[in-house]
Amino acid sequence: MTVSSIRRWVLYGIVLGLVLFVVTACGGGGQQTQQPASQPEQPTQPPAAEQPAPPPAQSEEEQLIARGQYLSSSIGCTACHSDDGTTLVGPTWKGLYGNEVEVVLADGTETKVIADEEYLKESILNPNAKITKGFQANLMPIYEGQLSEDDLKAIIAYIKSLQGEHSHE
Repeated sequence: MTVSSIRRWVLYGIVLGLVLFVVTACGGGGQQTQQPASQPEQPTQPPAAEQPAPPPAQSEEEQLIARGQYLSSSIGCTACHSDDGTTLVGPTWKGLYGNEVEVVLADGTETKVIADEEYLKESILNPNAKITKGFQANLMPIYEGQLSEDDLKAIIAYIKSLQGEHSHE
């Protein structure tokens, strides 16, 4: 056997190995099952833990609250705001709506406001306008231009639904 024929066989072996690798990597190496032609291929769904589904609701108000709960979880609000009175990075939402809140304005002035729909909307869209006293500014993302009016209504409806004694101590 000559050197050129050895090289040729080595080259054939390398090519064959690459072909086998590509065929196996692309799923051609094993037995595949075909779905019946009458059923379309099912898309892969992410695990349920990654995207919590809104619970079933009957009334329009319950649907709005469920959507607000879903949105607040999916966009990350619940990482900093609890719904059970626990103080996290941000103030709890439990019992917040309708209560007086001590806030610090952008110029450092301290004042009290009522946590009504306008306050909640402003706090979501421009969170540094009024910082709840005792909490740090510039931590919450600015949602101006990120949420629709319907999204805001749903999140506010969810916050309004969290009745109880409000405290951030």
